[in-house]
Order: sequence, then C-alpha cells, then structure tokens
Amino acid sequence: MNRPPSRRVAISCAALVLLSLGASLVFLAAYPLPEVKNDAVEYLALARNVAAGAGFSYDGASPAVYRPPLFSLLLGGWFAATGTSSVLSAAVFQTLVHALGVLAAFLLFLEVAPRRAWAFGGALFLAVNPLLVTRVVFVLQEPTLLLFTTLGALLSVRLVKEPSAARAGLAGAAWGLATLAKVVAWFAPFLLLAMRFFPGRLGWSLRGKEVAALLVCFAAAVAPWTLRNQLHFGRFIPVNDQGYGLLEWNVKHADPPGAVPGNRFVGELRERGLDPEARRAALWGYVLEHPRYFLVDGVVRKAFHFTGPARDWWWERGRYGPGEKRPWYWTVHDYLYRGLFLLIPIGLGMWSRKGPGAHTGFLAAFGLLYWAEHALTWGTPRYGLAMLPVALAVLLALGMDRLRGNEAPHFAEDGISRTTPLAEDGGRPEGGVSGCPPGPGRR
Repeated sequence: MNRPPSRRVAISCAALVLLSLGASLVFLAAYPLPEVKNDAVEYLALARNVAAGAGFSYDGASPAVYRPPLFSLLLGGWFAATGTSSVLSAAVFQTLVHALGVLAAFLLFLEVAPRRAWAFGGALFLAVNPLLVTRVVFVLQEPTLLLFTTLGALLSVRLVKEPSAARAGLAGAAWGLATLAKVVAWFAPFLLLAMRFFPGRLGWSLRGKEVAALLVCFAAAVAPWTLRNQLHFGRFIPVNDQGYGLLEWNVKHADPPGAVPGNRFVGELRERGLDPEARRAALWGYVLEHPRYFLVDGVVRKAFHFTGPARDWWWERGRYGPGEKRPWYWTVHDYLYRGLFLLIPIGLGMWSRKGPGAHTGFLAAFGLLYWAEHALTWGTPRYGLAMLPVALAVLLALGMDRLRGNEAPHFAEDGISRTTPLAEDGGRPEGGVSGCPPGPGRR
C-alpha cells in the first residue's frame, strides 16, 4: 500500500505534537487547576509513593491492589525524574501523554487510510478537542488509556496487514500495557487469534511463531504484576481487584421499582458488620432478585451513558451540572458526539457483508466488545474517550473503502469507454485525472 512520503509524515507528526502541547498548555495557563478529589486522590497518593520509593501504596506501608497500576507508575516515574510531585507537575505529564496519544492516533489513521490529509484531520480533531484537552487538569488515567489503547490498535492493524513474529510481539506487549492501564483491554490479543478462524476475507493468516510471540509478549507484560499481587495478597489477581467495588457501586446507585433502594441496602449491610464474602453474596443476591433492572435496563442505560461527552471540567466550573436542564447546543453536541460511537457497529456490519479489510473488522469488533464490557460494569462517559481514535479509524477506513470502490471513466484506443479503479492510496491512477496513459506533455 502506498504511503505519504516519510518527510511529510514527520512534519505532520511534529505539527500535531506542537498543536496538542500548545492547546493543553494554553488551557493550563488560562484556568486554575481543579481540586484533587475522589479517584484522583488515590491515583496521586500512589504516584507520590512510587516516586518516593515506597512502592505501589496509598500510605507508603501497605501494598495497594484496588487501582490499575500503569497510570500511577508512569506518573510516579515522572515525579521522580522531575523532582516535584505537585498537581501542576501531574498536569504537565498529562499534557505530554495527550500529545503522544494524538501522535499514535495519527499513525493509526495513516494505516487505515493512507491519505495524509485525512489522517491529519482526524488527529487534529483529537489534538484540540475540548473534551480531551480539559482532561489534562485531572489526575486521572484517561489520557493514558487513550494512548495505550490507540498504540495497541495501531500495532494490531500493522500485524493484521503484514503478519510477522516481530509485529506480533509488539502488538502483544502493547495490549499487555493497555491491560495494566485498565483491565477491560485484556481480550484484544485473543480477538486477534480468533480472527484466524473467520472464513474467507473476514479472517487472516497467522503462523505458529506469530501466535507464540503475541501471547508470550502479552503475558510478559502482565505477569510480573500478577506475581506481585499473588505474593502480597495470596490470591490470583491479574491486574487489580476492583470487582467488589464495582458490584457495590452498581447496587448502591440502583433503585429497582418496588424494592429497597440500593443505597439503603448497602448501608444496612455495613451496619451489620458482615465479612467481605458475606457482603459480596448479599450484593449478588440483590442483583439476582432484580435481573431485568440490572441485566437489561441497566446495561442499556450504561451503554448509552458510555457514549456521552465527558464534561467533568465544566461540572467543576459550575457551568453544567448533572441533571440540569440542557441548553440546545449541549443537546445537539451530545447526539453528534454519540454518532461517532455508532460508527463502530456500522463498521462491523459493513465489514461482515463486504468488508473493507480484516484490520477494519478488528477495530470495529474491538470497539464493540470494549463498549459492551463497560455496559456491563460502569458506563462512565470519561471511559469512552479511549474509543475516539478507534471510532475515527473505522470512519476513515470506511471512507477509504468507498473511495477505492469508485471508478474513473476513460477511453481506450478503440474509443470504447472503460473504467479504471482509483489507485490503492486513494488517489488517481498514474496518467492523469481521466486514467488515460500519460501523453507527451505528462511524462
């Protein structure tokens, strides 16, 4: 497949990094940093203890296992390297991660639609998108999730298009890191393997050494942390132990018709002083007593909520709080934004019928499964930000496939009209706009 010249790509990469950094730094200078609270308190404490050499711990003494490790480990490394662990230092770190995420997205877009203008436009949308730029002021993991999810998608697309052991190893390692960032990415290597068995053009070939490289490198990235958890807690915890917390949160915020409200039910459990296993069993009992509320209505509600814009910064500023009446422009923006996520199932459907390539099928299937996991657990809008590059990549791949399907008319020497497909890179075939052989003045 033809690609834009490397020099132009390098210039585009540099421009996108500068634009991303510039937008984020201007935003940092323009507004005060928000208060560190809720989840951010724990992530910041973990990072500060990592920087101080006290390990992955909230208090510097007891090992922690509730939060996924990658974000706090990277932030702790940044604190150690810069010699400061202030909230402003964390925001600068987030700015750098945002720029790297945009760069990874640009390279992904080039893989699925090797037209530099298309790829640059998609990456520019991410670089200056207020929903992403405003994330840099929060000590939360969304920029890290976007970076490593996009990196995994990029290396997987390259693997599907041109399989090799080296590419398989890189993809496996990338998905291992993405899993350490948030465990919902765990299935990506196995989706790649499953696609080997898809029929005809829907699948792709993978040799034994490539399968081994993919799985070994994925395991090598995750296994050290799993072993650490086993040694400290005596249980098999692949990444983090947040399952009970998610279960309690879902019950606590539940309000099934004709039943005890979830917050009261959880409060009563705490008052009874039950041990963790008994509390877990009681919470599951509450869920199973109301299967439609949790497994049907709740899943649909969280799936829809996942696709909403993450407006945490506006909430902090008091501009638009949860539950307030929406101005018309927020309503319009909501549904335009949600439309990006609809590209994922649309892309999967088009790929299954006539398919723009196995790599597009992988991206669409990955996005849909990632979305489904959050619909079952916790469909917070900020978790959907990591899917923006994937949704845009599906859009560009579908657009590229449609462009390749167009044909440009030309006339052969016998005077009969012919058609010539567009060039593989989406441009016109050699010889000019009409597809005719080049004349004396066009050689």
